[in-house]
Amino acid sequence: MSNQNRESLKVGKQSLKGFIKVVFFQEGDNYIFYIPSLNLSSYGDTLAEAEQMMKDIIIPDFCKNLLALPKESIFRELKTLGWERDKFFQNDLSKSSYIDKEGILKEFDLAEGTIITEKGFSVAC
Repeated sequence: MSNQNRESLKVGKQSLKGFIKVVFFQEGDNYIFYIPSLNLSSYGDTLAEAEQMMKDIIIPDFCKNLLALPKESIFRELKTLGWERDKFFQNDLSKSSYIDKEGILKEFDLAEGTIITEKGFSVAC
């Protein structure tokens, strides 16, 4: 599988950084910004507001809670989300980045025909 189809994370002593895929869509009057590989979502009246909430609140809170765990627990938690640890670079993780748009439609109970847009997103905390 090419690197374009993989997401990546690197766990540092007290940091997490990487490249992930996000999707966004409109649900009623709100915009939803969703990271399937971390099971995180945010919302706002505009797409920019939803993305800002993700950057300013959701990801920092996720990182704070994740990085408070012992290192092996961090890797166990990420494994439950489908992340795989690199066998040579033990602090690196990757995950196939296939986005199941039909699954998202069902998970969020969205109307048929809802436009779901995907893009890459850098994480650093």
